[in-house]
Amino acid sequence: MKQVTLFINSLTLGGAERVMAVIASELSQQKIEVNLLCIEKDNVYQLPKEVKVTYLSNLTKHDSSLKKLLYLPILGYRLKKYIKKHHVPRIQSHIYRANFTNILAKLFGAAHEVQVVEVTSISNLKEGSFSKKINFLLIKLLYKYTDKVIFISERMRVEFLKNLPSIEHHQIIHNPHDIGKIQTLSKENDFGDFHFNSSKKYLVTVGRLSAEKRITTILDALTDLDEEIELIIIGDGTEETALKKYTQELNLTQRVHFLGRQSNPFQYLAKSDIFILASEGEGFPNVIIEAMACSLPVISTDCISGPREILSPNSDINLQLEDTLEVAENGILVPIGNKEILAKGIEQLLIDKKLYARYQQNGLEKSKHYDLENIINHYKEVLCVAS
Repeated sequence: MKQVTLFINSLTLGGAERVMAVIASELSQQKIEVNLLCIEKDNVYQLPKEVKVTYLSNLTKHDSSLKKLLYLPILGYRLKKYIKKHHVPRIQSHIYRANFTNILAKLFGAAHEVQVVEVTSISNLKEGSFSKKINFLLIKLLYKYTDKVIFISERMRVEFLKNLPSIEHHQIIHNPHDIGKIQTLSKENDFGDFHFNSSKKYLVTVGRLSAEKRITTILDALTDLDEEIELIIIGDGTEETALKKYTQELNLTQRVHFLGRQSNPFQYLAKSDIFILASEGEGFPNVIIEAMACSLPVISTDCISGPREILSPNSDINLQLEDTLEVAENGILVPIGNKEILAKGIEQLLIDKKLYARYQQNGLEKSKHYDLENIINHYKEVLCVAS
């Protein structure tokens, strides 16, 4: 039986983690033996029982960033032992700590092929928090020892190679999405205590509640919109308490619904009116594809990277809006952090029924380009398990 070994920090709630779960599940269903390595145990996403999961540590999401950083050499040594014991020819890792550990194992003497998947814009790391700057430094120190770097968007590759032009072996594989499954789940109507009011219009955003997601911009825009327009926020994270406090300060408590983690966010997407992504930076925003698969029109910031490639595929990927909105082919793009232009885009999309219907249709068609059936073959090729 053909075998692959995949590696990620954990299977906690997140876009990259969901992608890993999709890849591992599909390969397993195709009768390929999948060994999944995780640094820590936080399993939001379920896997087929045939996928063998191994944990390299007892770390948890509650451990400090410093502890996790200092633990990297230990993880590298443990991974080296695993590779030697199981005769692993190659490991494909996703997310930075797993990537760094994968490379360290090679530097410690493991004789395997190192594949790393880039899921974040390197520009976002250079200009981000202290921990992001540490990641940027480790990338510059370690990535030259990789055998292949896989990027999930073209803009990400361009930005990355500007900073590390010495990387020779690289390619683009977009994130896979099980469009059929998403559409099936979108038809469910199990909303718990939440009730959709037919007289309201609902904006929805989905993702980790962290500063870089800039959900405050959506809240600020909401203050400029009709009171019949409400906001659904799906996800949790470090900024949840602060966002709830800010909602109270803006007197929006009755119009903003914090629904936390949801095992099926797609049913909420299908019932909402507009999906909003307000991030200052992304790798490849899976949730835009998921919204499109649910026939939900999208408004997104023109952040690096991903949204422009999806919503305005025929434009220059190096463009970035600063003070205007763009009514693009598959959705509306707006500048980062501009609540006035975001509110204008929302109003325009709710008023213009032809544009709304066009985005429903175009988005649905565009989502099919990222269907699992198409993308998984690229992963099989790079993992050397293609037929």
